[in-house]
Amino acid sequence: MNKKRFKTTKMKTPKLLILLSFILLAFTAGDSKSEYAIPSGAAPVYSCDIDLDGDVDIQTGHYYSSQTGWGGFSFLQNDSDGYFNLTDSLYTYDNQNIVYLVDILGDETPEILGRHWDGQQTNLTIVEINNGNYDISYYPMCSNLTHYNYGDISGNNSMDFAFIANNDYLWGIIYNDGTGNFSAPEYFDLSYPPLDITCADFNDDERADVVVAGGTIEVYFSYESGFQQQLLGNTLPWSSNYSLLTSDFDNDNDYDVILSATSNSNHSNVYMFENLGNMQFFEHPNFEFSPFCSYSQIADFDNDSLPDMVFVASDDSGLYIYRNIGGFQLVYDQFIGVDPDAMLQELTCSDFDKNNLVDIALVKGYWGATTPSKLQVLFNDGLGGFVDNPITNTIEQNHNENTMSCFPNPMKQNTTFEFNLTKTAQVELTIYNLQGKPTIKLFDNKLKGGIHKIKWDGVDQDNHICDPGPYFAYLAVNGKSHQIIKLMII
Repeated sequence: MNKKRFKTTKMKTPKLLILLSFILLAFTAGDSKSEYAIPSGAAPVYSCDIDLDGDVDIQTGHYYSSQTGWGGFSFLQNDSDGYFNLTDSLYTYDNQNIVYLVDILGDETPEILGRHWDGQQTNLTIVEINNGNYDISYYPMCSNLTHYNYGDISGNNSMDFAFIANNDYLWGIIYNDGTGNFSAPEYFDLSYPPLDITCADFNDDERADVVVAGGTIEVYFSYESGFQQQLLGNTLPWSSNYSLLTSDFDNDNDYDVILSATSNSNHSNVYMFENLGNMQFFEHPNFEFSPFCSYSQIADFDNDSLPDMVFVASDDSGLYIYRNIGGFQLVYDQFIGVDPDAMLQELTCSDFDKNNLVDIALVKGYWGATTPSKLQVLFNDGLGGFVDNPITNTIEQNHNENTMSCFPNPMKQNTTFEFNLTKTAQVELTIYNLQGKPTIKLFDNKLKGGIHKIKWDGVDQDNHICDPGPYFAYLAVNGKSHQIIKLMII
């Protein structure tokens, strides 16, 4: 691997305070929802503890507008309770359509990552916050950058960057020497125009591998001697909406590959590649659903150790959440409608109100517009829904009180499900097989608050004894998904 270093320019920019009249501070707890006005042209969003105070902050990136003469980054500081203040914006006069917060220098503090077009090529922009100043460094990547991602590809405990150039049919890497200085880029030709790229350590060798997706999807395993290419799939639809993600989707302590894409038939598709170990992957049947969605993320919304998926509706009506019920199966969970006042952009998922439940922050606005964009935060209520204001202190207790269990598990002939309702509710308990198809609906009626037990004798809806193997018990309370338990018939 070429590790030739080159000199780059570092510039210091004084800390810039918000001067625009349309910038608003955070709404207070009495307002109807947590929604914040941010500078125009916002699209990408990233969450991280920027100030290292123990709570999760938010950074947004903004497209350049010729009318406002502005593009750059904005920072929303968490007040520790899930309410935010727009504390600063950094003007970079460029399209910041890719943003990350990552510790590049190895000093445990995150640096701001973006892009900069200098008229000839795209540069990686690294912004270090230093005693009230911004130290900005630029590193050339390629002439036509489409997207980039990061990981310790060289195995030296520092973050490197892998990127793609769609029009140039290539991907490449710039390597970090461990101090924030980067090598000249290495380029690798492709036979197709790439649409997305991501990094993860798939074979537990402490080196991040690279996944590239376009008409095909490939893994490039990183070794000191170079890369070993492996094809995962070659039947992917051509789409302008690709979300290439890595996650331990089956909770077996390794990274799997998940790709969501739209098709020409206005359907959304999720392609799932299970990591079997020993550099082997298994392609599960793709999951196709309607409506048409433009962006997705993975997060465990129900604390069952199986990451779920959230999708942004292309018609800007809201978000769709699909639950992971195991076995690389997704089932529809809920639709979260939002005010149709702007185009929905990207989202990020983190626990913003510190109650051990994953929340959602969503950007709304228009590229290149002069009107302010908006950031809306949706808080996980622990009961399968999302609300407008933070939830602190009480929801963890409520979540535990309503937790369902079953015994025995594994079961031979029967098992009993037990759960405690805090108040009267409509309860539905359904058993699904490994393919995500309903086996039997055990219960669908109202129950009063208190402890309840429901017995299952291991037969399906046609009164046939179920085959041995894994199944999933799905509990819904008041029409909202509440909990999923994996059980085994032996």
